[in-house]
Amino acid sequence: MSTHQADKFAISNFEWLDPFEPHRCCPGGWLQTLSIKTMRPELDVDRHQGCVAFDVPGDQTPPDVLSGYYLPAAGVTNKPTVILFHGMGGHARSGYMRSMAERLLDADYPVVLWNNRGAGSSARNCIRFHHPGYTDDIVLLVDYLHQQRPEWTRNGLAAIAFSLGANVLLRYLAETASESAFRAATAISAPLDMETTSTNLRSGLNRLFDRYLLKKQRDELLREGAELTDKERKAIKNASSVWQLDDQFTAKHLGYDGAKEFYRENSAIYVLDKIRTPTLLFHASDDPVVDEAVFTNRDWVAEGPLYPALAASGGHTGFLDRQAKRWHERASIRFFDAMLD
Repeated sequence: MSTHQADKFAISNFEWLDPFEPHRCCPGGWLQTLSIKTMRPELDVDRHQGCVAFDVPGDQTPPDVLSGYYLPAAGVTNKPTVILFHGMGGHARSGYMRSMAERLLDADYPVVLWNNRGAGSSARNCIRFHHPGYTDDIVLLVDYLHQQRPEWTRNGLAAIAFSLGANVLLRYLAETASESAFRAATAISAPLDMETTSTNLRSGLNRLFDRYLLKKQRDELLREGAELTDKERKAIKNASSVWQLDDQFTAKHLGYDGAKEFYRENSAIYVLDKIRTPTLLFHASDDPVVDEAVFTNRDWVAEGPLYPALAASGGHTGFLDRQAKRWHERASIRFFDAMLD
């Protein structure tokens, strides 16, 4: 299979996956990306019938306490619970997370909305940090669900992850290989090669997005109670780009020499071949952050278990279609239905 055929494989070969057609008011990658700011899902997490807010203590001393929400399907279902992982600067209640949860619940999939360590409601109870290669918290969550909430996992688990959260999920799938806890997964706009992505953020108009992400990350890192030295706080405050933040703080905090080594050791692109879980990967050619070549230069295998769905447009996690619906939401559910039937 040629590279061109491979990158279009999912759209061309899965009859349930319709080609993406962008909304007329959102042509181009930037407008598609910005469209996520217009999301107004009706789902009220607190008012959802049967919602359970839960905490998962870590194994450190003192322990960080992570948090999430379980949302049951309306009726009896034989479908797996789907865990949603957010991207950088997001949290369990982010609009794109609740929107995806709405679609899943409508399709009778129970949902877990998860806060990464230090994000959302977990921020007040975590002094340590999450990072794009840190898969331990996925292991922690899965173990908790199986051991403490077996009624939530009786039909198995599936996963959906956005942006940087998708890099973490893909690394988890690679590390666990055939022992993965998930029956199927989808990754939306995953920055498979973080060095390339960080470099893209520092060019042209992308600098605006870089500043936005930097502010989000800085706010999370400098939260009250975070375990930081004075030198680290200064490095975070003085960083002028995501690259500089990762080079001067993240990498060194985690024991790496700098950003290049940190990206190389934690990018999913280098471990994809170890994944055994059926996984659908969404990417738009006009994504202003993630370079298309990261997807098109890879030799994909038609038999899976990785199925690339490359669209001409869609931006970064946008995918707002002609009907003002989110293509990746519809396609993720159809993928699960097809793979888990």
